[in-house]
Amino acid sequence: MRGADSAGRSDALRLGLLADAEGLSETDVLRLAVQQALAAVGGFAGLVHVQGREADTLRLAAVTGLPTRIARPWELLACGGDTAYDRALRDEGAAWSDALPESVVGEGLPPAWEGVGMASAPITVDGYPVGVLSVLAGEQPAPDRLEFLVRLAALVGLRLRNARRWHSGTAPWWQEPLAERTEVIQQVAVGTWSWDLATGLLDIDGATDALLRAAGLDPDRWDRRIETWMARIHPDDRPGVQEAIEYSLSTGDQYAVEYRVVGDDDRVSWLELRGTFEYDEQGAPTRMFGTAWDVTTRRGKLDWLVGLLESHPDPIHVVAADDRVQWANKAAHELAAVEGVEVDGVVLWEAVPRLRGQGLPELFARARAAPGSAATSELEAAAPGDPQGAHAFHLVRAVAVEGFVAVQLADITDRRRAERAAAERVRRIAEFNAALVGALATGDVVTVVTEHLPPLFGAQGLLLHDLTGPSPRLLGQTGYSAEFLEHLRQSPYARSEFVLVTQPRFVASTEASARRRPELLSLARLGGKRSWAALPLTVGGRPIGSCVIGWASPGGFAPDDPALLTTLATLIAQAVENARLYEEARHRAERLQQELLPGGLPELSTVQTAARYRTAKGQEVGGDWYDVVPLPGGRVLAVIGDVLGHGFEQAITMGIIRHAVLAVAALDLPVDELMAHLNDVVGRLGMGTNGSAVYATCLFAVYDATSGLCTMASAGHPAPIALPPGAEPRQLDVAAGPPLGLAQVPAEVTEIALERNSVLVFYTNGLLGSEAPDTTRLTDAISRHTGEAPLPVRRTERAAWLEGLCDVVTAELPSDTRRDDAALLVLGIDRVSHDRVAQWDLPWAAESAGRGRDLTSAQLAAWRLQDLVDATTLIVSELIGNTVRHAVGLGADVADDNAGVIRLRLLYLNGVLVCEVYDGSEATPRVRHPSFDDEFGRGLQLVAMMAEQWGARYAEDGKCIWARLRTPQAEESVVG
Repeated sequence: MRGADSAGRSDALRLGLLADAEGLSETDVLRLAVQQALAAVGGFAGLVHVQGREADTLRLAAVTGLPTRIARPWELLACGGDTAYDRALRDEGAAWSDALPESVVGEGLPPAWEGVGMASAPITVDGYPVGVLSVLAGEQPAPDRLEFLVRLAALVGLRLRNARRWHSGTAPWWQEPLAERTEVIQQVAVGTWSWDLATGLLDIDGATDALLRAAGLDPDRWDRRIETWMARIHPDDRPGVQEAIEYSLSTGDQYAVEYRVVGDDDRVSWLELRGTFEYDEQGAPTRMFGTAWDVTTRRGKLDWLVGLLESHPDPIHVVAADDRVQWANKAAHELAAVEGVEVDGVVLWEAVPRLRGQGLPELFARARAAPGSAATSELEAAAPGDPQGAHAFHLVRAVAVEGFVAVQLADITDRRRAERAAAERVRRIAEFNAALVGALATGDVVTVVTEHLPPLFGAQGLLLHDLTGPSPRLLGQTGYSAEFLEHLRQSPYARSEFVLVTQPRFVASTEASARRRPELLSLARLGGKRSWAALPLTVGGRPIGSCVIGWASPGGFAPDDPALLTTLATLIAQAVENARLYEEARHRAERLQQELLPGGLPELSTVQTAARYRTAKGQEVGGDWYDVVPLPGGRVLAVIGDVLGHGFEQAITMGIIRHAVLAVAALDLPVDELMAHLNDVVGRLGMGTNGSAVYATCLFAVYDATSGLCTMASAGHPAPIALPPGAEPRQLDVAAGPPLGLAQVPAEVTEIALERNSVLVFYTNGLLGSEAPDTTRLTDAISRHTGEAPLPVRRTERAAWLEGLCDVVTAELPSDTRRDDAALLVLGIDRVSHDRVAQWDLPWAAESAGRGRDLTSAQLAAWRLQDLVDATTLIVSELIGNTVRHAVGLGADVADDNAGVIRLRLLYLNGVLVCEVYDGSEATPRVRHPSFDDEFGRGLQLVAMMAEQWGARYAEDGKCIWARLRTPQAEESVVG
């Protein structure tokens, strides 16, 4: 208890000394406080720091226990960390930390300082923190010692309640009314002064000589008169000094001022004075006393700083709280003059048109929200004074400093333009590379290079040669005359410079070229290029070509262009080589495709044909195909299809499908059954070794020239277009099922009656365009051709008309249809003349064989085919007999002597006689091989021997057995 009471009495005495000490200056108050803090808290050094002029800084005002060398790093401390004084100011209480300020640690502390910490308490005046009272100790003080430190710091604040006022004779914009340091004991030479108001005598102690000489006064002849001193104050600062004295007298606040004094030699010095008034018992002021020191060096630095800001090349504006410009440097005024405005006292975005809508209010708001931190933005607007209207770019940095915002506009136009130019070049290089990748043929590569490379480098000429052949071949050029190209072709010197290039060569001027190769000077002038770059095109070390790019002015290429051109030459060489390989592969594929397509359409008596196949531009070969197959009985099978996809596999698949159609067509089945068989073939192709599915569209059309009926079935293929005589073309209504290979769905059959002299147009989707398949453009092309040249009536003229129609359709369609292969098949429809067809219905009986022979003999005589009577009558007899023996009559369900009929039909077509026997059975006849003693079985053998060809096909209500014989002479026409 005695120890606690003793500490309490000691604390009370210490606080009492500070509270009762009358007449002490600010310096004495701080010195006394730091001494008592050190004695009471325990430690080896005490310090007092007050807020400095710079934001977030503390300046040393009093110190005890530290020699000058060690005390100097403590003179200016930065706030914002986690030291004891930071926490004391932030939490408004005592704080301890073993982390010393970085500025002190960075100066290097003696080894004995290991483990030294710092205890701090805030000094406040009127509730506002103005400084900290700190003790340095080897260990954390007890809680009651920290509490005493807080009480002591609070008492210091009461004694310094007038310490925060600050006045200046010049009041520059950066000045802030904050307390400045008073004295750093043992470090800064400070003078004290006392002005007796009654006598007007001014006494200066301490740094007397330094202060008097700064004012241009001789210490030995100093008369101590206040008038003498006031006469040395700069005339511009005297009103401010007088105002500061009157303010301190009227308010009781501390007198604090900074002003200039002028010597006899006009040398200007800066002094900083602080003081207070002393009053008598009646409250009248009797004396003013305080401290003073020479701050010329520091103010010289400030003046230098102001000069630096004034001469800074970037426009700098200082904006007040109302967003109006309070100060602007020379560059800011010059920029404003160019724009025809005055910036002093204005709101920037209101006075300067190009700054409107650029976000400056928001930028200032962000700066004020975080004082001391730079808020940045970028402005882009039309460059002032530029008649071309080019855009200028400025980086704006706004920093809030104690109510003002300093705004700096850094011109980054050149940098942004360079960045944009670089980005644009990167984009164009990417486009060039993408275009090269997409260029398949050599012509496409040449087009890409000539369109992209010269503009990319601002060049005016380009030469591209192929060196893979026996002699150089010019692939493409731009910017050169025919005369120059002829000289280039004939001159060996020119070829070595511009064609046979083995190493990259960059010529900055024709003069440089003339020094190396004088004989090329005239050719270079003829070409009109003053500088050029010659680049070899190599693949795997093998030269395949050369590329020369030229400029109309000397030194046309930039310093980084040679490296980029050399890299691009590699890409061009690879593209040229890939195009060569592609063309070789495409040539082989096209040859394969041509071999797989029908070489020529057959000559038909009742149908005229024309066809076109157009390969896609720049694509792999496709799987489009078509064919025309003659069928017995004056019928024709037209087929067209498209294997989905492009490439070798599709072309091979097309060939397999087309030949499968030929094989299936020989069965002479209905179109829906033909489609089913073909679907099976495509399905098996999709089960190949690579496992990829195969899909194809197909359209079958069987036209019967004796009846005019056309039977169609479609597997996902567009319906044909019919052109009736004298009418407009129209697309037929044909049901389209799923493509081949997609589903096992029976094809729907469509039967259409065609007029004589009609035209059927079959096509693949490649003629319609891939974006929106529509037959409108196709029908319009047909209409235009029909309107210009109607379908001829004479058969001999129709073939040329059909060929012309194919040319019009393939030539007049838009270019977007060239993205896919296209097949076009055109049929000119005729009908068999009635006098070339003979038909009879005979009873289903054995006797009908004889009747058939008689009718056949008579008809052949009418047709003047007596040479075929014996063979034909034998065939008719055997076919009728075979029908009676093994089939049923038309219209009969079972074999019955009195049921059904047998139909006999003879067709006389161009050079061909066809015998047809119809019955009601679907049983297919077959040739037997009887032994010598067999009584039956030789009928069909005789038919096969006598006929050129024979067969059977299914009809709607049975079947037809037919035999074809070649006539000894050709007829003139079978159509009518």
